[in-house]
Amino acid sequence: MTAVPAGGSSPRGAGGAVTAVWFDLFGTLVELGPLADACEAVAPGRGAVLAERWRLRQLEATWLRTLMGTWADFETVTRDALIVAVLELGFDDATATAMAATDLRTAFERLPVHPDALGVVRRLRSAGLRLGILSNGSAGMIERTVARAGLVGQFELVRTVDAVRRYKPDPAVYALAVQASRVPESRIGFVTANGWDAAGAAAFGLRVAWLRPDRGARIPAVAAPPVTIATWSDLPALFGAS
Repeated sequence: MTAVPAGGSSPRGAGGAVTAVWFDLFGTLVELGPLADACEAVAPGRGAVLAERWRLRQLEATWLRTLMGTWADFETVTRDALIVAVLELGFDDATATAMAATDLRTAFERLPVHPDALGVVRRLRSAGLRLGILSNGSAGMIERTVARAGLVGQFELVRTVDAVRRYKPDPAVYALAVQASRVPESRIGFVTANGWDAAGAAAFGLRVAWLRPDRGARIPAVAAPPVTIATWSDLPALFGAS
């Protein structure tokens, strides 16, 4: 557990004890790796490439739609991103549309829970911390994903970007966690494996634990405050639940 260079405090630093911890969903509580297997079933030999391109176009669309003021919910964004990714890989329009109508369109909702997540979440709950999910997903998408991942009943609070019609890392999204928790941002922990999400949450003032996906990953160079690099096993101690 080490802090990103450039100074700053850990999630247990100044601002008082953390009383609520919020989690990102896609890529954090549920793993994105198996997305490649789902893609492989419809694009043999190109599953990993398609999955990577799909995720990239999905995130790109959320950022652009927020900046452009052209809101669409995450299910729509995800479906449209799949079509674009398929077309970029050289498939024709009919094939792209057909793929988007298969079970692949709900692949994000069927991603498995991270193997270390449930045990850590239970420890945090047992310590009296309020737990929440803050996700780009639509309400229905989050509900189905949580159910299929076996996370039902583990989170007291769930908030979706549907409420503000903007996507992370827009500050309005992180403000949802503050409103729901009813404590200052300095007393709210936020856990994500996505560097851009960690940067956005830290810039808003949340106390961020970044589950860095690999040692070479870096927070985007956007002058965000430092975050704490952590593993799942670090989280209980990091947020005072050891």
